[in-house]
Amino acid sequence: MHTVYKKEVIIIVEIVKKTLKSQVYDYLREQIIVGKFKPGEKLIEEKIAETLQVSRSPIRESIRMLEQEGFLNLSKTGGVTVVEPSLTDFRYLYECRIGMESLAAYYAALRRTDDQLQLMKQEVENTAYHKEKQEDNEKRVTVAFHDIIMEASANPFLISMLRTLRGVNSFYREVIVDQDPTYRETAYMDHEQIWEAIAKQDADAAKELMKQHIERDFTHFKNLNKDALEGLD
Repeated sequence: MHTVYKKEVIIIVEIVKKTLKSQVYDYLREQIIVGKFKPGEKLIEEKIAETLQVSRSPIRESIRMLEQEGFLNLSKTGGVTVVEPSLTDFRYLYECRIGMESLAAYYAALRRTDDQLQLMKQEVENTAYHKEKQEDNEKRVTVAFHDIIMEASANPFLISMLRTLRGVNSFYREVIVDQDPTYRETAYMDHEQIWEAIAKQDADAAKELMKQHIERDFTHFKNLNKDALEGLD
């Protein structure tokens, strides 16, 4: 085989492998977050391979990635189960979010584009609309608002870490946190104030407002689980 042609074939094969692994990873991650794979449930590679019509190699690679991100547990015997998050785990997650999302808001205020600012405003307005209608889409636009701020920070390392936290946070919330409609109004007002600080490029205010927003959310979480968290540091 011609050397150049052989190299091109190798490159194409590698691209296919990476694309396949990404697709399997995205599928498994989404199934865990939305609750199709339940906490404590054992994942069977053979069944997943049959469902997706792929070999077990990209499944194993995806499982290793998801284990590192906190979605899966790998036993010494090779078994794979979905993580059963505890209230303590969720508390630790909040501690990370307080620092990292505040930092993202700080740099978003300095680096955001006009288009990103407009997208943030749109999500604030969407949150208000869905809150008033009491529609499930409110959760989606709330996440979207935070995601735009994350992207606007323009810090690739921060974005990568926050993306991992975002997925784990969504998973934990579905498993642990009860929803309280009375909290919606406060969350909406927080988003509006954060957007205004970012619009003015007031980085310090954006950072502090985001910190207060996550801390308020954390307090809400603790109040909902007061008895279970009693005695923890």
